[in-house]
Amino acid sequence: MRKLMMAVGAVAALAMASGCSKRDNVAEQRQDVAEAQSEAQQKTAEIRQEERQDIARTQQDAREDIAETRGEANQEVANAQQDVREEQSDLAKAERERGEDLAQGGSGTTGATAAATNVQGRVLDTGRDTLTLVDTVSNRQIKLKTNDQSRILHDNHPVKLGDIKEGDQVRASYVADGKDLVVRELSITQPATPAPK
Repeated sequence: MRKLMMAVGAVAALAMASGCSKRDNVAEQRQDVAEAQSEAQQKTAEIRQEERQDIARTQQDAREDIAETRGEANQEVANAQQDVREEQSDLAKAERERGEDLAQGGSGTTGATAAATNVQGRVLDTGRDTLTLVDTVSNRQIKLKTNDQSRILHDNHPVKLGDIKEGDQVRASYVADGKDLVVRELSITQPATPAPK
């Protein structure tokens, strides 16, 4: 019986030792699982942090690209507006110069040609630098003025204003110079017939 008791005690001791060992294994496994979970959570947090940083960098790059593109577009618009202002300035200058040419009796060929008006008529009166005629088409009187650039011709030969007589038939081209109508060219087409004596 004593031997049996010893055997039972030994088996019980073995069972207890075996149970402790199993409990230790479970505790170690739980510890391993907890460590693995902690590592996984830490790794996940690091990955998410890197993703956020990548997204932030990408957004910053995009903002910089947009700002640069806007800056370039604004510069191009400013350059185009400057070009337009320069073109408008050039146009205004050209129009002023054309107006000055017309005011000077059309000394500029283009201005004189563009603004010239033609008339045919009969001379009523001549002065030192003026000529009054009746337009044969409209039957209205026109007073023309001459200057140094006015060409006066008879049979394609230059003549003076004083050579034109009352009753001469003439053809003239003139330009407006303020209130004056300035002769560019005047030709006697038919001299007046002298009155019989």
